[in-house]
Amino acid sequence: MLHDLPPDDSADPAQGATGHTPDPALVGSILYVVRLDYFGKLPKSKQAKLIELNPLARKKAPVFYVGQTRLEAWKRYENHLQGYRASRWVEKHGKRLITVDTWKPDFGVALPESAVRAAFDLARRNRGEPGKREKALAELLRSHGYYVISN
Repeated sequence: MLHDLPPDDSADPAQGATGHTPDPALVGSILYVVRLDYFGKLPKSKQAKLIELNPLARKKAPVFYVGQTRLEAWKRYENHLQGYRASRWVEKHGKRLITVDTWKPDFGVALPESAVRAAFDLARRNRGEPGKREKALAELLRSHGYYVISN
């Protein structure tokens, strides 16, 4: 119970357990990527939306969701899967979290070293404009022929 916490402890155990509140020590935001279901497994309406957003994507290319958060990436991914402030794409079709803010992120696909480094540089935690960084990472993946969903 909250009233059992010592007065100098401001942590709310319920929020800490769910991962909805960012750690105050973490400053700025990071980008993360979620690998979604294969294109062919998605409903036809979602396939049409992906083709509209990614006209240059290769057939049978992987589908990625790019997002931003002040939380740790794994906590944000869990929130998606549990339906808390979730993208329906990730909630229903999320398969694997790719922590892009770690050195040499593993996208599970062949990307040139320069693209992997660029993704890492964009994704690292900083106070820069996360919306612009998110868009740049989405365009980076699109330029390599992948399907990308982003806000």
